[in-house]
Amino acid sequence: MTKSDVIYRVYEMFVAGYQFQVLTPLFTVHWGLQNKKSRPAWRERQNNVNRKYFEVFKREVFARYHKDPLRMLLPKKSPKQQHGPGAAGVGVAGGGAGAGAGEKH
Repeated sequence: MTKSDVIYRVYEMFVAGYQFQVLTPLFTVHWGLQNKKSRPAWRERQNNVNRKYFEVFKREVFARYHKDPLRMLLPKKSPKQQHGPGAAGVGVAGGGAGAGAGEKH
């Protein structure tokens, strides 16, 4: 299972009504931050392919649950609109995801 598979499954579970709790800080470990300049060219091509798959996936999840809780199907704003005067910060609803921690309500 790839990282993208996990992300897709967690998002679908969130839309379906599951709530998540991080069981231990072990699940929050990340091996450093990356930037585009240090990333190999093949990785950016892979990210572009994954973005296209995710666009299809978001619509499939919406069709299945008739919900878009993170408003991911809204048209994307230009950078000026996102960071202009009075722009609100981006947040994530819910919490983190720990293995096996999903619980439907």
